[in-house]
Amino acid sequence: MKKLLTIILSVVAAMSAQAQFSDLMQFVQTQQSLSLFSYNGYVDVGYSAGVGYYKANKFEATTSHGVSNGRVFAGLGAGVDVLKTETVEHPTRWDADLEVSDNAYMVPLFLDFRYSGRSAISFFFDCKTGVAFLVGDDYITIDNGIIDNDFCFYLNCSIGLRFALGAKSAFNVGVSYGLIQQRYYDYDDYYYHNRYDGISLNSIGVTAGFEW
Repeated sequence: MKKLLTIILSVVAAMSAQAQFSDLMQFVQTQQSLSLFSYNGYVDVGYSAGVGYYKANKFEATTSHGVSNGRVFAGLGAGVDVLKTETVEHPTRWDADLEVSDNAYMVPLFLDFRYSGRSAISFFFDCKTGVAFLVGDDYITIDNGIIDNDFCFYLNCSIGLRFALGAKSAFNVGVSYGLIQQRYYDYDDYYYHNRYDGISLNSIGVTAGFEW
């Protein structure tokens, strides 16, 4: 009887120890999984030239902050775009009435997703998508019309080379594609009146950035 009781107690103790060990290993694995993600920050600047029927050249500066597992980054960002558009001459009295300019500042707010290698020199791909809006002016002239300052769709993608400077820091250079979609109003001899939804401002340019 004592022998049987000893065997039972030994089995129970072994099962309890195994359960505790399993819980410990699960905790360790969870901590290791969490430690795979760490903070990353980026600052990018670039210049791009407008392409297509509606054109706007732009200088852009953005910053993004989020988490990375070493290769894949996800975060939030904001920036400032300085736009210069190509316009057709028309009476300035309407420009004054509508507070129109062919130079404007635009603020993008976006989600940022990036993939990059971790060798000394590697490729990276970055995609920023979100919304943007004009600041300082109600409208900006485009070709023979204007776009307004409501929120518009914003996209900026780049691909290039990453040059590692340290364990997490690096310098990036690449080429970029930008897209802005916004409402457009045509101009005739008297007033801006015809409205078109979602015209596209496409641009292609170069970009450089620093990460840490």
